[in-house]
Amino acid sequence: MTTVIALRNEVHKTLRFAWSERLQILIELPMFAAFVILLGPLLGQGQRVATGQVNWSLTSHTTSVMIVWFIPFVFFYMQVVKMFWRLLAEIQAGTIEQVFLSPLPPWLVAAAGRVVAALAETLVVAAATYGIVSAFVRIHLHWTAAALLPVVMILLAAVGLSLIIAGATLVFKRIQLVNDTVLLLVMIFSASALPLIQVPGWWTALSHAFPLTDGVGSLYHLMITGQPVTTAWGIGGIAPLLIVPAAYLAAGVGAFTLGTRAAKTRGTLGRY
Repeated sequence: MTTVIALRNEVHKTLRFAWSERLQILIELPMFAAFVILLGPLLGQGQRVATGQVNWSLTSHTTSVMIVWFIPFVFFYMQVVKMFWRLLAEIQAGTIEQVFLSPLPPWLVAAAGRVVAALAETLVVAAATYGIVSAFVRIHLHWTAAALLPVVMILLAAVGLSLIIAGATLVFKRIQLVNDTVLLLVMIFSASALPLIQVPGWWTALSHAFPLTDGVGSLYHLMITGQPVTTAWGIGGIAPLLIVPAAYLAAGVGAFTLGTRAAKTRGTLGRY
């Protein structure tokens, strides 16, 4: 019962944080939709862009692929960035010690509420983006229960990455540039999971090391091509889809634990 109460309180607190930022999210919604609409016509037209002969037209296939990549990245953004700012705010307010007063492991307390809030925020963004974009171009997605597997793996990878950032935040505090750089790399390399851009072989191989790539690749196969993911390796393969998120989650728990220990040893846990 104590565990349930602790989790409920943390989720409730983080949802209140998310609700307090509702105006910011509402302001960002048109920009999210505009990003998909404006970038979609450019994908797959590298040669035309170079020669200045871009065929600026929305296509159903390209936009649908963009949606499959964009929504998971929004969740990553909501989870990682908001985890960083939330911890920083609690450090500045002097309430960070509350995370360590729970009977639950501190990493679980930090992650549990944030992931629920990130899911809620992403659902709002996804619904609004889907609605706005579909008003301009038809979106074709194959909805299937099998997509729940990559969705869960994406969730675990996002939690793991956010805990790595959180552990570093407890020790170094001012790491916003590092946080933004990591998310930029995740965004760029996850795009290699889509067949709309051409990248070198080494790029594809390296992209497996980033947490979002194989989740997006799996969703592409399931929701765009309508084919099950049967390969063990390759982009979106079963093996990297399962191994990479598990590795990030384990690394995240370890990083948060080490960051906590270092901050306590230095006596800087609640000092900005």
